[in-house]
Parts: sequence; C-alpha cells; structure tokens
Amino acid sequence: MNAHAPFSNRFLYWIALDFAASDPADVARFNRFYDETHVPEVFARHPGFVAAHRYVLQLPDSRGDLGGTYLAAYEVESEEAADAYVAGTTGRTAGDGARPGYTDDPPLWPDLLTHRWRVVYEKVAETSPSTGAPGGIYIIGIDPPADVGDELAEFEEFYTKIHVPEAVSIGGFRRGTRYALRHALEHPEPGCPRYLAVYELDDASDESVLATLRTLLKAKTWTPGPASWARHATPWRLWYRNISFIPRATFTPGATPPDGATVRRP
Repeated sequence: MNAHAPFSNRFLYWIALDFAASDPADVARFNRFYDETHVPEVFARHPGFVAAHRYVLQLPDSRGDLGGTYLAAYEVESEEAADAYVAGTTGRTAGDGARPGYTDDPPLWPDLLTHRWRVVYEKVAETSPSTGAPGGIYIIGIDPPADVGDELAEFEEFYTKIHVPEAVSIGGFRRGTRYALRHALEHPEPGCPRYLAVYELDDASDESVLATLRTLLKAKTWTPGPASWARHATPWRLWYRNISFIPRATFTPGATPPDGATVRRP
C-alpha cells in the first residue's frame, strides 16, 4: 500500500469550506494558491501530514445546504501526528476552534473563505486497499440512534461487514472506507456525525454520478439490518469531484507541485 494514497492512512483530517467568488479567474487563482502555497505550508508545519487531496461539490444533499463547496482531506500517518495537530491548533484547549496562521492571498484568501467544518476521523475498516486518487467520492455522515446503548456493537458489525460492502457492490464503487470521529474542531449544529463512510468512484462525470445515485435509490436488495440500524440518522450525503492530489514532498511553497501530484481544475 502507498502510504501517500488517498484514504490509505489510519487518520484523516477534513476541512470543508466555501469560497465566495464565482469569477473563473478568481476560482482558478484560489485553487492554484491552495495547491501551490497553502498545502505545502501545511506540510512544512505538520510533518505527520503525508498527502492532500481536494474536491469540489458536485451534487449537494437534496435536503438542504449541508456541505461546503470545497473539501480538503489530509492523510495523517499516525495517532501521534493527529493528536499533535489537534493540540497545536486548539492551543491545547480542546474545542476552542483556534487555527494557526498561514500566508494570505488578499483580497481572496482568507477574506472570501468560510469554514464549514474541520474534523479528524479515524479509519475503522475498508473494503480494499487504496489504488490512487479517485475521480470522485460519495460521503455519508452517520449517527447511530441516541439510545443505541448495548446495541452499538451490533450496529457497528452490520455497518462494517454488511452495509459498506453492499453499498460498494450495488453502486459500482471501486472501494468503501469507514471512519469514526476522533476530534471535531469545528462543525455547525447539531454537531459532527459520529461516523463517516467514503465511497470512491473512478468516473465522476455528471452522468455517471447521477446514474449511480439512481441505482442506489432504486435498489431493492439492501439488507435491512438490525433495529438499531433502521433508526440511524444521516446528517449529510454529498458527492464531490476530485480536483487535486498532492503527496508530501520537499518543495517550496509557491512552486509547481511535485511529481506524482495530479490536478483536475473545476
């Protein structure tokens, strides 16, 4: 397994944000600054971050405005690195939402940025090893029922062993990965989902995404699961298209991303 590959590490740091500009030139500048300046600065400051992959919202949740326009995911190589990041970014006071300072790019960055969430998830299971950057992802936040109690173990077993593999098979995804919340640094009410599922698509064209969604909705072969599963909540269900993948390397902020990086601009 390539330790730099997307969704390959035990820990994943997610940032969802909005960018309040629609001019194509501004969007291109924002993405270029993110990939060529901001990501290298994050790598320089946090040695345990081994790769970054970024996404743009492709299909929002039909229930409302529940996801950021952009999503960045950092692969974190160890528990120590994940905990060190949390301790540093919060000033060693959990939950205060403090963020370290980075280079700005006025008038766009950070003036036109709004964070939706910043969270650290820990991998629970995967259907197969990562094979590289996906074309797109379908992410689902999951909360077990508040009164799950002693039924949690049954809920977890069904989620991991039955539901995720079944979703991969029905949807034609190349793989699925389950995560559990480790740290919620920032997330709007009613709070960050306890669990996260990531399903990867090779083909993230609009036609392919819509066809996959229709297949999932129409499928009659879903296993119903235990009573606790039937009462789970899904705070958000979001489809994102990959726009860049940058593995960690020694390079200067502002320089061209290293070999192995891929960029698919919006």
